[in-house]
Amino acid sequence: MTKMTEKDRFIAILNREEVDRISVACPLQTGTLEMMERANVFWPEAHYNAEIMAELSYAAYRLADIESVRVPFCLTVEAENLGCKISNGGQKSQPSVLESTLTTIENYMSLKLPDPTKDGRMPIVAKSLKILKGKVGDTVPLIAGVVSPFTLAGHIRGINNLLLDFFDNPEDVVNLLNFCCEVCISYSQYLGDSGADCISLIEPSATCEVIGPKYFQEFASPYIKKVVKNLEVPTILHICGDTVPILSFMRDTGVNGISIDHVVDISEAKDKIRKTALIGNINPVDPLLFGQIDEILKQSSICVEKGIDILAPGCGLSPATPIVNIKAMTSFAKNYNK
Repeated sequence: MTKMTEKDRFIAILNREEVDRISVACPLQTGTLEMMERANVFWPEAHYNAEIMAELSYAAYRLADIESVRVPFCLTVEAENLGCKISNGGQKSQPSVLESTLTTIENYMSLKLPDPTKDGRMPIVAKSLKILKGKVGDTVPLIAGVVSPFTLAGHIRGINNLLLDFFDNPEDVVNLLNFCCEVCISYSQYLGDSGADCISLIEPSATCEVIGPKYFQEFASPYIKKVVKNLEVPTILHICGDTVPILSFMRDTGVNGISIDHVVDISEAKDKIRKTALIGNINPVDPLLFGQIDEILKQSSICVEKGIDILAPGCGLSPATPIVNIKAMTSFAKNYNK
């Protein structure tokens, strides 16, 4: 087989087509302090300026050999547009939700569907994709991260309040989730139109430790499925923690790829997701942040031997992760031969 571009390989894997080797792309956050210093672009400015966001995103490809470029670096773009109070973050930390919007779930009717072409930071993320397309053309996949409906609902209502609403106001929960679904669809479609080759749906609040399989099927899965059906680009779904009990439900949402945390056994995951592409799942803390090169190579080898399709960290990179450690992972994948 002739050598493929990073984008060709990545898309082919998500479409379950034959490839020349595994990919080493990252559908989660990739910004690190060392990349900031070497590229001379920094958080928090990179969260709010399209040119700086693009340059730092590109650094993961240029400096660490990650075979993708991914924006943004946080999970607050949508929530901020919907009235949540947001921490701006600092050079070593990402923006975060400080205060939810809805004091009662019935107030969801006061929420306005954002216009991704002009509201908040949505157009900034879209502009960064257009800038990145000019840098990489059609050779490197551009991945856009979007907060999935259940987690977005948890941001604007408060996750603990939302869980109580399951029992006290289930109809309003459904209405809020349908609204959040429309936000995700509209924003994702605009990012696709702006150059994104893949939408990475991030759903940390739907982990088994928070809602479990029963409520995942009721309050998360249907809305992910609706988002996926309304997009023309491939999709990846990431949920933190031990997702083994819900992997089959994640598969049934129709996403092209499933990103798993390091606590999930790859062999068990492969059995449950069948033909869906599997992404992950090197521990982002030990060894990627604190470990030795030998341990990174060992974990990379285990992931590949067990059948991972795209080698990647099991969660977003810690900002303190050394580039040399990331490159140990990426070089292993690029040189691996079955």
